[in-house]
Amino acid sequence: MRIKTLEHQWLHILSKRGGGDGEAARELQRLKSGHEGECEFDDWLEQFGRPHWKVFKDVWIDAGGITQIDTMVITGEGMYVFDVKNYSSDLEYIEGKWFSGGKRLNKDIFIQLKRSMEKVGVMHRRIGARGALRGMIVFTNAHSDVQVRDDADVEVVRRSEIKRRIQHMATEENWNEFLDIGRTARAVETFMIDCPYRPRELSDTEFDRLMKGICCGLCGGFLIEVGRYHVRCRCGHVEPKEKAVLRTICEYGVLRHERDLKVGEVHQFLEGVVTKKRVSELLGRHFKLIDSGRYAKYENPCLEYEFLFKDLGFYYD
Repeated sequence: MRIKTLEHQWLHILSKRGGGDGEAARELQRLKSGHEGECEFDDWLEQFGRPHWKVFKDVWIDAGGITQIDTMVITGEGMYVFDVKNYSSDLEYIEGKWFSGGKRLNKDIFIQLKRSMEKVGVMHRRIGARGALRGMIVFTNAHSDVQVRDDADVEVVRRSEIKRRIQHMATEENWNEFLDIGRTARAVETFMIDCPYRPRELSDTEFDRLMKGICCGLCGGFLIEVGRYHVRCRCGHVEPKEKAVLRTICEYGVLRHERDLKVGEVHQFLEGVVTKKRVSELLGRHFKLIDSGRYAKYENPCLEYEFLFKDLGFYYD
């Protein structure tokens, strides 16, 4: 599973709880579209790649500078870096410039990959990696026609070419397999860092304006009936109460990513649907304790429920 960036999660929760402005909504849509394209590319790799390949998703590398990489694949033949794009509009590259609908774009779509390859090239030399190092820009959207009418020093892979390109990676490995994938992957991991950019901190005034409590895990609505063991939404969705509470704790943690988790603050965000004692029990069971005692604090993983507890089962599910 590809995890959404913290900014993506933060904007998503902020939006569904009534926060954010028009700019935030546009940025959320951009991140959502990008994530969908990357997940679709993940599916292609899963289907047409080889199970022993090492795939890194949405990683940050620090090698003579910091760069973000959508997807990196290490095979027995070499290292492949993919910049995945999910543009819905038609695109045309002419004389070193990008156009959409006849209008020139004010950015170079190739630039991110070029910058990433500079940093990855430094890393590649430092780890003494044998084998190839290739970078590609991949366009995944089925409704976008991409035309490159000028020579470009970047390999472009259109949607119709993705399957064939991945299969060609396997063929290249058959002819030139000499990399130790595990050792190379471990060397690459020494250059990885956490994302250095975090969403801004919400002011207390902004946070107070947000809708609190449990929202529906399906439709996102707040017209919830809370029972002893389940919560039920007007849309008909029913969810174990413990799962709904944990999901809401996770949402609080993403919104307040700069804070540790404290019983009183989490209980207040839940609007009393469970007791403080129950909040303390759930935090103690599912989150790492930092400080004990009256003012106990728990580590905030800053992840939505689907990424943190995707395999967790519940008695009343």
